[in-house]
Amino acid sequence: MAFVVNTLPDYVEQRKGELLQKAVLGFETRQYVNLMTGVKYKEALNILSTDPVLQTRTCGFDASGNVNFSQRIMTVAPYKVNMSLCEENLRKKWMNDQIIVKAGGEVLPFEEKITDNIVKKVNNQLENLIWNATDASNGFDGLLTIANSEASVIDASVGVSDYETAKNVYNAIPAEILDKAEIFVGLDKFRSIRNEITAKNLYHYTADVTEKNTIILPGTETKLRGVAGLNGKG
Repeated sequence: MAFVVNTLPDYVEQRKGELLQKAVLGFETRQYVNLMTGVKYKEALNILSTDPVLQTRTCGFDASGNVNFSQRIMTVAPYKVNMSLCEENLRKKWMNDQIIVKAGGEVLPFEEKITDNIVKKVNNQLENLIWNATDASNGFDGLLTIANSEASVIDASVGVSDYETAKNVYNAIPAEILDKAEIFVGLDKFRSIRNEITAKNLYHYTADVTEKNTIILPGTETKLRGVAGLNGKG
């Protein structure tokens, strides 16, 4: 007797998919953006806007106003991580007592800690890339790179403190999008702003976080969010 397996696909290590999912979905800014799956290289985002015109009601028909179509091309860049881990390198070294030798192969010590640490480091790199990547170096443009190239971006004035700058950003938000707007800063600025808000209110206002690294800017309904990808970016 024999196993007949020619109709079955080759085995794929299932944990690889789990690690990939953790790496892609784990970085901070991911929870605030929409994930487009299945994009192999480039894909167009089709954007629609209208400008209807209110007219004085009279007899007859006078067409006015347009339906405008435009596109933004989304470009993705493939990345991979290749690491070779051999238990032989540990046999005569640190914590060799945790290497289990048995029939069928060896078991690496603290395997889960190693993979979790790799995922964490990948998340940190993705968090930085999503904001700061440049096409020339990384294969795609990050959010800051895109913003710096857009003529329609509004530059808010820098205040005497991080909190004053945050208020200037809030005041620069166009009224028509204010109900949907959120403000993003680095975790360094987020901490500074939160401390200043608390001190200015003699500790009666605690700047409570409604979500992780998120507060409501006092006197507004706008969320201020701190993300690691903007650390050191002013």
